[in-house]
Amino acid sequence: MCGIAGVFAFDRARAVPAELARAMADRMTHRGPDGDGVRAGPGYALGHRRLSIVDIAGSPQPMALPDERLWVTFNGEIYNYQELRAELQNQGVVFRTNGDTEVLLHGYRAWGTGLASRLRGMFAFAIVDEAEHTLYAARDRLGKKPFYFTEHDGQFAFASELKALHALGIDRTLRADAVAQFFALRYVPDPLSIFQGVEKLPPAHWCLVKDGAVQQRRYWQLEFATAPKPDRERLQGEVLAQLDEAVRVRLMGEVPLAPFLSGGIDSYAIVDSMTRLLGRDVTACTIGFSDPAFDERPEARESAAACGATLNEEELTAEDLLDLAWLEDTFDEPFSDSSAVPTYHVSRLARRHVTVALSGDGGDEGFGGYRRYLFDVRENRTRSKLPRGVWRALGSMYPKADWLPRALRAKRTLQNLASPPAEAYARSVSAHLPEEALAVLRPEHHAAAGNPHAPLLAAYEAHAHLSSPLQRAVQTDLVTWLAGDILVKVDRASMAVSLECRAPFLDHQLLEHAATIPSAWHLAGGRTKSFLRDTLGTRLLPAALERKKRGFSVPLRRWCRGPVGDAVEEVLGDSMLREWLASDTVRQLLERHRRGVGDHAEMLWAVLVFARFLRRWCA
Repeated sequence: MCGIAGVFAFDRARAVPAELARAMADRMTHRGPDGDGVRAGPGYALGHRRLSIVDIAGSPQPMALPDERLWVTFNGEIYNYQELRAELQNQGVVFRTNGDTEVLLHGYRAWGTGLASRLRGMFAFAIVDEAEHTLYAARDRLGKKPFYFTEHDGQFAFASELKALHALGIDRTLRADAVAQFFALRYVPDPLSIFQGVEKLPPAHWCLVKDGAVQQRRYWQLEFATAPKPDRERLQGEVLAQLDEAVRVRLMGEVPLAPFLSGGIDSYAIVDSMTRLLGRDVTACTIGFSDPAFDERPEARESAAACGATLNEEELTAEDLLDLAWLEDTFDEPFSDSSAVPTYHVSRLARRHVTVALSGDGGDEGFGGYRRYLFDVRENRTRSKLPRGVWRALGSMYPKADWLPRALRAKRTLQNLASPPAEAYARSVSAHLPEEALAVLRPEHHAAAGNPHAPLLAAYEAHAHLSSPLQRAVQTDLVTWLAGDILVKVDRASMAVSLECRAPFLDHQLLEHAATIPSAWHLAGGRTKSFLRDTLGTRLLPAALERKKRGFSVPLRRWCRGPVGDAVEEVLGDSMLREWLASDTVRQLLERHRRGVGDHAEMLWAVLVFARFLRRWCA
């Protein structure tokens, strides 16, 4: 895993100093502490920071072919590089290294912009063709690896992290729509960034910079294609085989690795598969909390014992979790999913022992694991039974109950039933409703902010043709929640401690196979992840299969009545924060939360994160 950066001038006669690319890359030393490299050529400069995992001795970057026409800087792992290498060798290609980086160069020469669709793995890379003066860049299908870019002063500049682009002196003007979306969703969704003029290359896209223009194309889309008469037993066997294969290819490398293990079935399944494939015990990593409501160590111990795995544990105190000195440097645009805190700490624990970790991320998206999927399917089924106006009238008659937890607000359910499917799902998956997000912004920003749920609505509507509500929800999550929240959290938190994290459940071939399973099987009997639970029943402990999903959470509600609330109160006087937020509204939310009249922890945490972002990156 690595950090990449570069500047590509639209005019090839324009010199780009190597020192600029080096300065950009050096802002991401944590992504690659094992080495660095720079290449300056006609009209471009590429930078690289390396975390050595594959072909440690033989694949320094930026790398070129012998004729030095093509140069690449690459972040990620290509799990099928051996197969691609053999295919290219059969065409007469001679390789000088044993790693996956050189495969990209020869692959681009052979397949051009079709290269990305041939790759299995997690990646973001850029290849410069000196003869044609073009730059080709691509990002993996799910967006595991980041790619920021900007067109700046007649140049195309890119980097793995936003902070690297500050070396260019980019404009740090905030986008009102991105700010509003952050407060609604917890993250800034692709393709926006928090700053004007900086974008993210969306997952499953490549771009080509040529003749001063930037062309983007999507190269992959998950397709749902259920067989007319699916064979359940066959599909179960194939899922297990695909899971084992996804784990197997992610064991590649020349460094030690270990899985994360929580109380859930996804990480348990990964540990079990690793043990089977390696034929020996593995060492897993978990963290716990003194508060039993948030501590999954007992379940993790039970799962580890069943697999014969050794468990490295660490207990975190409230003081550990509230030491956030690392947060704003790690997340260089606003990000308020509080599970980033334990993710950082379990990554730090794992890095003491290994260089690569395997996680259970992706099992929920692939196999129907979120409770909101179940609720959304039920709402879609119920919505058609009465005209929308009737549901709207019932919602307006229901007593106001905003003080209740969201899952218990019957009024919210009635409002969803009165809403179009896209709007209802956006309300379910977001942290805050549009009116709640806009309420904390100063009124002068509302017009530019637009509808903070716009990315969710657009993603859902793009798949409105799908008859299954679950399929529509999954497609929406893949390009919003998964790419913008889950994968950003894992990439930044793990790379902050120079740990590579691999996710077998997000293998695109496994996801494509899961997409052939009838949607109803995933939520059968009102049970999330029903098909996967039944499939894993031949391997995992029966008790583990029925554990309630808890997620990787922290006691945020209690924190906001104590030290986090105090921190929010302190930042409300910041002049930069007051330019954006309605301080009186935030102060009212804080007072209500402290009195126990409403749970506003998510919004208060977002305010604190936003304030710390402004102090660190906009001062």
